[in-house]
Amino acid sequence: MKESMSFSGQVRPEDVRPQPFLYLPFQVPPRTARIDVSYSYSDPKSGDFGLDAGNAVDIGIFDPRGLSFLEAHGFRGWSGTFRREFSISPTEATLGYIRGPILPGQWSIMLGFESILEQGCRYEVKVELTPEDAPEASPEAHPPSAEHQPLAEGERLAEGGPGAMVASSVVTAPAPAWHGQSRGGGWFKGDLHCHTIHSDGLNTVEEIVTNARELGLDFLAITDHNTITHHEELARLAPGTPVVLIPGEEITTYWGHTNAWGLREWIDFRCTDSQAANAVARFVLEKGGLISINHPKAVGPAWMFQDADGYPCMEVWQAPWRWFNWESLERWDGLLQQGRRIVAVGGSDTHSIPPARQMHPHGLGEPTTWVYVPGPLTEEAVLDGIRQGHVFMSEVPAGPQLYLTADADGDGRYETLMGDSIEAREGRVAFRVRCRDAAERRLWVVSDGAILDLLQVDSDDFVHEFSLDVAGRAYVRAELRGWRGRPERGEVVIGMTNPIYVGTGSVNG
Repeated sequence: MKESMSFSGQVRPEDVRPQPFLYLPFQVPPRTARIDVSYSYSDPKSGDFGLDAGNAVDIGIFDPRGLSFLEAHGFRGWSGTFRREFSISPTEATLGYIRGPILPGQWSIMLGFESILEQGCRYEVKVELTPEDAPEASPEAHPPSAEHQPLAEGERLAEGGPGAMVASSVVTAPAPAWHGQSRGGGWFKGDLHCHTIHSDGLNTVEEIVTNARELGLDFLAITDHNTITHHEELARLAPGTPVVLIPGEEITTYWGHTNAWGLREWIDFRCTDSQAANAVARFVLEKGGLISINHPKAVGPAWMFQDADGYPCMEVWQAPWRWFNWESLERWDGLLQQGRRIVAVGGSDTHSIPPARQMHPHGLGEPTTWVYVPGPLTEEAVLDGIRQGHVFMSEVPAGPQLYLTADADGDGRYETLMGDSIEAREGRVAFRVRCRDAAERRLWVVSDGAILDLLQVDSDDFVHEFSLDVAGRAYVRAELRGWRGRPERGEVVIGMTNPIYVGTGSVNG
């Protein structure tokens, strides 16, 4: 016979402001074959991305192996507000949730209260457990609801209970499935930020990968929100596409988002302060992955962990330039002026492409991130190029390209790339900026927050060489700008480099 239970409660903003996660524990008996969960709550937000007023309550689940922060071995899935119901069984699960053995013991539904109206939020969660060999139809009456209020701090992050390590909450794939690209060294282009139906996107993984190939992208990171179930599909598709597929996760907190690339395990998103955010960054970096602060601007959503300083990258360009990217640029450039060395990257944050309904007027590769890879093109080579700052961005895959180099030792060869450092010394250093397919744009050369040169680009292969006394300076970088749409709105950035650093500075924040 199926077993049913329900939970309901009321929360107010002051209940969840310091700790927005509520855990609802329930017991799963042996020989359970399936768990079905549904939930509802009062006055939900509506519309794409929930930009209107209302309540927003996320949902996820942990099995008996535990739910401690950063060591949540029992993680079995999360769907935010994107789904009102989900199921898990040994052989299948709702997208965003991990199939596998239904371990007996204490499971926990997690509710995350992203935003709550002043009058509060009423929620109800229903759980149905189907035993092995259950009859096709065995309706059961629901027992009385259990009233739940937010748990005490010690209860929130307690271990979920005993349970053998039988099922893995990590989607794994053999490493060779992600490699095998044979193209030689050079500059390669890709997109580091997009979503699929595994979280709040409208396209399948295969549709996104196919579009990346059609656009001529060399690499692609799919970064679904707080889940990794898309990794399994990336591993399946990787051998059949020339695009290097990079596993990613957008770590989506209520105080800012980050992208993590290169790991094949779930990364915790339950950060409530800068200390926890820094712990997540260390977790990713110590395991060999790479992590970036996403869209640090008012409509990003914004990055509010003011004291988080362990992030080597920042998404300075997300979506078309007019989507408030000047705020991110100003924030990044301010950090550079302080002597911080943070790699600027771009990401389209695409959520839909045809044939799905387009939620935004842009798609993959808007902007495009270009990375220098000295040898064969592989996932690790792309991530290593980003680590070194050998990166520039263009507005679209076929857009203008912008290469900044320097002759660090005065031998006439421009071997210093964006992201590299030149030791401060007396005398002048020669720099070169090359603009490809950029006629009728303007080149900006910037150092320490000030414009050094402002030039009209008059050809599709334009080279500007200049020398500079680097003593006392922190960096040199370049931008391409041009007109787009209504002239009264000003120019937009259509290309941007990372800096060449000079003098001394703290590396990666």
